[in-house]
Amino acid sequence: MTMRKTKRYTLQSLKKKEVVGDPYASTYPRTGFAICPECQSVYHRKRWTLPRTEEDTIIPKSSRPAKKIGKPLMFPELFLCPACQKIRDGYAEGFVSIVWENWLAHKADIMGFIHNEEKRASHVNPLERIMTVRTRTDGIDLETTTERMAQRIGRDLMRAFKGKVQYKWSHKDKLARIQWKGPTKKLAPRKK
Repeated sequence: MTMRKTKRYTLQSLKKKEVVGDPYASTYPRTGFAICPECQSVYHRKRWTLPRTEEDTIIPKSSRPAKKIGKPLMFPELFLCPACQKIRDGYAEGFVSIVWENWLAHKADIMGFIHNEEKRASHVNPLERIMTVRTRTDGIDLETTTERMAQRIGRDLMRAFKGKVQYKWSHKDKLARIQWKGPTKKLAPRKK
């Protein structure tokens, strides 16, 4: 068996690399429950979720097993979720610019599509939201709470309406700029 004579690691590789994370994410694990007073999201076991409604339950009330009374009740703490904090402070991590020459003919379709995507994304992660919508004569500008939400909107617009999408990522911060340009040839409006 021979020994290696060259260094395996350099000082640069041993230095701790600075990873830029979300400044609004909780850095310490909270115990118990927390409820956001603005959006009613629930924090439990290091995860934010939407509150369950009676419509979501699969098992009818009459066939559910009886609850055990052994554990004491935990009262929730009121705490703003990271998404509500970002909306309050105006801290956007994703910017989506939608440009289409034939914008007025497809405005209702695009706005409905974006609303449905936001609703679908919030079921997976309630922290992914659209913060602001600014309209222009040839399109709209969106600001999102996460860069992943902006990427999702751009990707799904390209799949649904074609066109061209361009992604720009910041290497320093968690930031994404997505620009979607609609197709140049006219599409017939979608039938309802």
